Amino acid sequence: MNIPTAQILPVFFAAMQNGYAGGASKSIISELPGSKVIRYKQGDFEVVDCYFVTPHSDFSFGTTTIYYQGNAVWMMQYRGRYPKDMISFLKQALRQTYDKSEFVGGRGPAEYAEGDNSGLVYVNKLMSADWRNFSGREEIWHNHGQGSTLKGWHEYAGLLLV
Repeated sequence: MNIPTAQILPVFFAAMQNGYAGGASKSIISELPGSKVIRYKQGDFEVVDCYFVTPHSDFSFGTTTIYYQGNAVWMMQYRGRYPKDMISFLKQALRQTYDKSEFVGGRGPAEYAEGDNSGLVYVNKLMSADWRNFSGREEIWHNHGQGSTLKGWHEYAGLLLV
């Protein structure tokens, strides 16, 4: 099978723009209690973003998998903690790269701050930036710098499977 790997990133960005950060509707997988799933299809590609949250804490984890003709070809895992009041800001930060089709570990930009004087700053620390094998950690800070408070974080990693 000839897999068009050059199409994987464009499919990823289209899925992300229409997915979690874009406010897509979620479904569940009945065999996976607590799951939330967002699916996106484009030609022979399908993107499945499956993540889990619990009402007992702010922790979550998930996997974004890109399939080509039913076979997994790329994946990203993420895990961490975000309080509910940080989710809107997180989605704004993610859209900064998704809308520009910029791959920064599959997450948001190196740094992003809202213009509303909220004091919130998103920071993305890449350890490895190649979309074929990447990892890093994103954080949201209040008053980033001296006297700052960490509000939430995710560690992430992913790789090309073909």
